[in-house]
Amino acid sequence: MNDYMRDRSVLMVGSVPCATAEDTFRLLAPALGDRLAGLSHGEPGYRNMWVVFNAPHVYEPNPGIIITNKPKPNRDKTVFKKDIPDWLPTSWEEMWRCKVKDSVDKIQFDTIHYADFAIECYATFRNLRDAGIIPRHTRYQVNFPFPEDFTRWCTGDKRDFRIMTQAIVDVLKREVAILLRAIPATDLSIQWDVCWEVFACDTGDYLGREPLAWKAEGDPYERYAAYLAELSPGIPSEVTLGMHLCYGDLEHSHLIEPKDLGVAVRMANLAVKHAGRRFDYVHMPVPRNRSDDAYFEPLRDLAVGSTKLYIGLVHLTDGVPGTLKRLESFRRHYQGGFGIATECGWGRRQVDTIPKLMEVHKQVADSFR
Repeated sequence: MNDYMRDRSVLMVGSVPCATAEDTFRLLAPALGDRLAGLSHGEPGYRNMWVVFNAPHVYEPNPGIIITNKPKPNRDKTVFKKDIPDWLPTSWEEMWRCKVKDSVDKIQFDTIHYADFAIECYATFRNLRDAGIIPRHTRYQVNFPFPEDFTRWCTGDKRDFRIMTQAIVDVLKREVAILLRAIPATDLSIQWDVCWEVFACDTGDYLGREPLAWKAEGDPYERYAAYLAELSPGIPSEVTLGMHLCYGDLEHSHLIEPKDLGVAVRMANLAVKHAGRRFDYVHMPVPRNRSDDAYFEPLRDLAVGSTKLYIGLVHLTDGVPGTLKRLESFRRHYQGGFGIATECGWGRRQVDTIPKLMEVHKQVADSFR
């Protein structure tokens, strides 16, 4: 853990339901201030839908990819109880599906636009920090989904998945390099957002139904470790590096329900072992109904040295009392350095709930600072 992380008691997991990056910065910075491990642009607009926007923006234009399924026009979009874009699926039947052309054995994505957007928003971040709205030493947090989060949900067999995922690994390395050329390392926090790899590791890579209707090549833990070894070593030590482990948050429900923290602990240990550089923090999710000791017992096997653990046990629905109950259970099983967070990003919440959610973070963080 670098010195910057020691007193940072709150992790902003990533997304916030604001219209612009400036709205996000102005909402969070005065309220959570120097508690934050980093301040993200909040993934505004269509980025609020996490990875799915890559289908129309990156995959459909690629000459090596055929789109075999996508949302249909004039469909019922009221399932989310809000207006949604035409390209966003509302069910697995509407999900984008990509096939690599039979004549193609390698594809390339020139860009996935994560670095370009982050650099654009960094100018606003810097201006607000210079003006004193963002606390002086706050780092700018940039989140990148991990490779399988880009591809597993929209591919239908081993070959397509392998080819597309390798192309994503290649472009992620270029995106990080672009980011590092534009933003000072001492200003930057990079977070790997890991979701589909968690699903694969938790289930043995196969459920026989969506979201894992087929089995990929190799062991899922070994694939995950290989991504870490390829993507992380090139990030300078001056950059804060962290990871968010996720079980999904579609309409505030998990795609797979975690039995306990066992999978997250094993993945955290692998992150520290294979990153090729210091790992500053790891985030793990805690469902609202899990304050029992059994959920936290796997923490006895956590072996991450000085890496800080952000435990995702903050829930708005039961507020401070419920969060403190989960925190009490957690602290019976973990005595290392820690901070708090929600299970996942806030992007699918109503914006008017965010001030109360920030207040829960503040009150709970003040109980252990």
